[in-house]
Amino acid sequence: MPEITRTSKTFTYKLADSYLAQTDSLGKTASWTYTGPRYLWIFADENTKKIIGSFHYTERDNGEEVPTPAGQIKIKIDAEQNPLIASLIHNEIDYGTLPHDQEVLPDGSVYASPNPIPPDHTYELTQITYDTQTGTFNTTGKWKQPHTTWDQLRDARNKNLAGTDIKILHAHTQELKTAWETYRQKLRDLPSTFAGVDAWKVPFPQAPDEVIQANTEPA
Repeated sequence: MPEITRTSKTFTYKLADSYLAQTDSLGKTASWTYTGPRYLWIFADENTKKIIGSFHYTERDNGEEVPTPAGQIKIKIDAEQNPLIASLIHNEIDYGTLPHDQEVLPDGSVYASPNPIPPDHTYELTQITYDTQTGTFNTTGKWKQPHTTWDQLRDARNKNLAGTDIKILHAHTQELKTAWETYRQKLRDLPSTFAGVDAWKVPFPQAPDEVIQANTEPA
């Protein structure tokens, strides 16, 4: 089995104005260190030149010899030259060990995000394009897309509300009925409680049956 050439490369990359923002008018940057295989092979769409995904081969996989699927192009990444792209497709860092910024939300819950925002939480890999003529990647404006929106939250909230009607009818104690009524009110109030808060930060209230299950599970 071929040996893997490893490397460690510190680099500076552009940040969006805030997590999942789609602008960089503030000119923010961060520093990151890629550690891992020096050489990685990935694929891009032959027509759009967009990177297909983070799946990659290394020297151990004989990446140089791996056939290129129809309609795709194979790209060799040298992490010494492209540490940003390498960091988007290969990560050996436990993000839980990073410093985190904490934001107290209107309901008292806390939203935490790593500081700095890691490269793969900053850029949308599958929107990055590869220039076959220059051998370079275009990352400009390819910011990580929000994974949920307020419209999606409202839809989920409405489905949860619809599913709780029967819960109140079948509540066998007044205490449980009150708990479900409180839960439903929190769902209704979600847009007003978290007005002005980014959708991806909003926590849904815990349903009474989830609370009961959590309290009855063995430690």
